[in-house]
Amino acid sequence: MACRPFIKNGSRLLRPILFNRIIANGTQDKPPFPRVLPVGLPLQNELPEVKYVPDTPPNHLLYPNMSRRLLECRGVEIVHDKLIHKQFGIMALAPGLMKEGHFNTIRDMVNKRIDMERCFSIWRVDPPWHPWYFKGLNKKRGAGKGSIEFFVTPVKTNRMIIEIGGTLSFDYLYRTLLSIAEALPFPAIPVSQELLDKWDAERKQLQEKNVNPLRWEYLIRNNIMNCHRFTDFYDIEFARYGPKVR
Repeated sequence: MACRPFIKNGSRLLRPILFNRIIANGTQDKPPFPRVLPVGLPLQNELPEVKYVPDTPPNHLLYPNMSRRLLECRGVEIVHDKLIHKQFGIMALAPGLMKEGHFNTIRDMVNKRIDMERCFSIWRVDPPWHPWYFKGLNKKRGAGKGSIEFFVTPVKTNRMIIEIGGTLSFDYLYRTLLSIAEALPFPAIPVSQELLDKWDAERKQLQEKNVNPLRWEYLIRNNIMNCHRFTDFYDIEFARYGPKVR
């Protein structure tokens, strides 16, 4: 009873908390319950729109131009090559560059063709950040780089482009995912966690049953028959992925 006068005549900081509920039509207006979502799922089901022009760095009036840096597409992706939510996605089979139109195409096809009340989708690639420049027609060669025309996102082999999950099956989503993969500027394929596990098991089985010591990686790293005369740094760096990856 001693604290009742304090609550009734409390400070201004406590009044909004103590007297924010009103009675309307005989029912008490209670605050809504907090939205509880499963742990690990994104808050937004649809693919969000990405920024096609990155923010200008501090202390710069314009976005700085840079070289083509095709090294960003070289090799195999070793970080973003797995599914986070262990369901479905689209994986790149070759390197390439994604422009603004590719992001728009993927976003429209996913949000319009897939029931977003039963599943969700997230981006697995960065928004366009690499400036791509061109020289104007009939321009004199030299005099530095041309002006920035658009921005692109470099993609390596085995990189996940998007990821989709929910209550829908892979057979139900396969045709839509295949249409999205065919719209990309590089070869891509729809994948599921079951398919990735199957590929990993086959790869491990081949490595265990291989009795030939003269593998590609062994030959390159040990300079068999002085093969370093015909190889470069990237052949040695990506030797564990086989002769087709440089």
